[in-house]
This record gives sequence, C-alpha cells and structure tokens, in this order.
Amino acid sequence: MDDQKRIDELKEQMALAQIDGDELLHRYRVYSRIDEEAGLASIQERIATATDTEESPCTEAQLSTQRAARSSRSPSMLWRAAAVVVLLMVGGAFWYHHDYTKVTPPVVSEEIETAMRQSRESGRQAAEVVSIGAQHTAAITQEERTLYHVDNDFAEQLAEARRITTYQNKEYWVTLDDGTLVHLNDNSRLIYPEQFGDRRDVILDGEAYFMVAKDKSRQFVVHTPQGDVRVHGTEFMVNTRDGSKNDNANATGHLSVVLVKGSIGFTPNNGREQMLTPGQQLSVVNSQLSINEVDTTPYVAWNEGKFLFQAWPLERVMEVLSRWYGVEVSFASDELRTKQLDGYFSRYDGIDYILESIEAVLNVTITKNQHSISINK
Repeated sequence: MDDQKRIDELKEQMALAQIDGDELLHRYRVYSRIDEEAGLASIQERIATATDTEESPCTEAQLSTQRAARSSRSPSMLWRAAAVVVLLMVGGAFWYHHDYTKVTPPVVSEEIETAMRQSRESGRQAAEVVSIGAQHTAAITQEERTLYHVDNDFAEQLAEARRITTYQNKEYWVTLDDGTLVHLNDNSRLIYPEQFGDRRDVILDGEAYFMVAKDKSRQFVVHTPQGDVRVHGTEFMVNTRDGSKNDNANATGHLSVVLVKGSIGFTPNNGREQMLTPGQQLSVVNSQLSINEVDTTPYVAWNEGKFLFQAWPLERVMEVLSRWYGVEVSFASDELRTKQLDGYFSRYDGIDYILESIEAVLNVTITKNQHSISINK
C-alpha cells in the first residue's frame, strides 16, 4: 500500500469520538516509527551521496538524477509527516473531549457514610418522595415557575422528576443522576429531574448540603426564591430559611450560602453574579446582600452527623436541639439564655446525653418532660 492510500484509509477511520485511546497511541507509535526509519534511511543515503561526491565529482547529468530522486521522495515524506501531525491533533482533541465531558462523583468520607447509616438506623432518614412522571403530577405550578425562574428547557426536564419533602426532625440523603450527593435537612424540599440532560438544575426550599459531582461541560444550578447558585464541582450549604425558630421552608426573604470547597457564584433576582471563595458566607435578608468570612467547620460537622457549638449562646443551642428533637424549651431567666457553650455531639445519640453535658459544663439544672425542657439555675 502506497503512502497516499495509507493516508486516505487513516482519514476514513478518524472519527474523533470513536477512536479508542490505546488504538490511537498504537497508530501514533507506528507512524512515528515509519517516519523515523524513513528519515534515518534518507540521512544515510545523503551521507553516502556526499562521500561519493567528495571522492568523484558528479557530472551535470548525475546531479539532475539526484535532484529528481530527492524530489520523488519529498511527497512521500510529507504525507508521512502529515499523518503524524493529524494523529497528534486527533489525539489531543480526543483527550480534551474526554476530560471536558468527564463526570467525577464526590468523595464520600467514612464520617459521612457512618452518619448516613446512623440516620437510617435511628429512623431520622425519612421523607415523602414523589415521582412526578409516574403519578402524572405537575412538578411545579405556574406560580412556582415564576418564583424559581424556571425556563422552558428546565420545565421540560421536570416532566419526569422527583420531589423530596422532609418534615420535622427528619433528614434525607439522596444521590442525583450525575452522582451529586445532597443532604436535605428537616422541613425542606428538593425538586430535581430523574435524569439530567445538557444541564443540571434543581430547586431547593429549606436547607441542604451539596456535594456536587465535577463536570466541566455542565454547570450545576440550585434555584431558590432569592436567586440561583451556580457551581461546577464543590461543596456548599444553602439555607432559604430566616433562621428563627418559627421559620419555614417557604420563606422568600432570607438566603444563606456557605462555600466549603471549590468556587460558586450567586446570581440574585435582577442582579449581577457574586462570586464566593471557600470560607465565605453570602447572606440575603430582605433583598440586601452581604458576604462575610465564616468558619465552615460547623457546616461540615452537620453534614457528618454532628452538632458543633462554638461559643454559642445557650438560647441558640436550644433552638437547634428543639427543632431536631421536637421539644419546647423554656428559660427561668434571660441570664441563662446568654450563657455560652462549646460542644461536639452526635446527632443520633439522643438528647439526654447532650442535656447532661450542658448541666455539667454550665452548672445549670435542666428538667425534661416528654415534649418540654425547662432550664433553671
């Protein structure tokens, strides 16, 4: 087979997405070796020609013959060099395409796996899960489409979707189609397509910790009433509640986004995108946006099934415990509310151990009934 036919055959076989990496490397090595051998033969021939020329001068006819020979070799060498260049270009494009479209699920630590198991065993892992397509139920209403600024493309993806709703003192871990892991807190709701297409969009009401799969070709977008959180691959916490004891999953005036790893951007309604770096918290309160530095340790601890209180007022600590364990809390005096506590507790060990620790550390007396707790000196 001559060089032209070899190149033609190569062109016919070069479908970018269909060339196997090992085969591509093999072809490159073969053609590289062909070119090296031809180059070596050419050098040896030229050395021999030069030696012959020094020993016996060439006639004009001989020189013409040598030029013709070199000329006849040039197209062959060019085709071989072109084959190598084309292969290199195809190889580079192939590996770029492979890397660009590669989806890398998040790494789930042993601590998170333990928390997921303990949540199931303790009965905390519970939610109402509704399959939209299977029950022919509308994923979202027209009012919700406006609230979460859902465009037609996203709405089409939601034709087959799931809606997960957690209730008081419950939580839920769910793995999405791309491998993204979402830890949904109590009284929260997540709506997401069964399968992602050329985009990855979800809707959140309430609070959730996201461990997003890395995918350079598709952004991951969390739609909230206050705006959109856009990421590629990262870990972050989103909370649409107002932070008070009586808040609910449908509050529209508050948003908190805490970035743990990676890089995200938040685009408020009718505003420009604001970028966050790890260790920053973005807050929206009544349309007023602010960004502050925070310690992300408590957020990571929560995702790992822990309560981490760092110089927290006792009132704030008891609000968290009240929500999680479903009890009402009362204080005998305002002074008791401001006592500060440092503590690190498992969310699945029960409240009694935590209350005993608070009594010992803060020197207070705690009386617990079935659904109420009173704190005294």
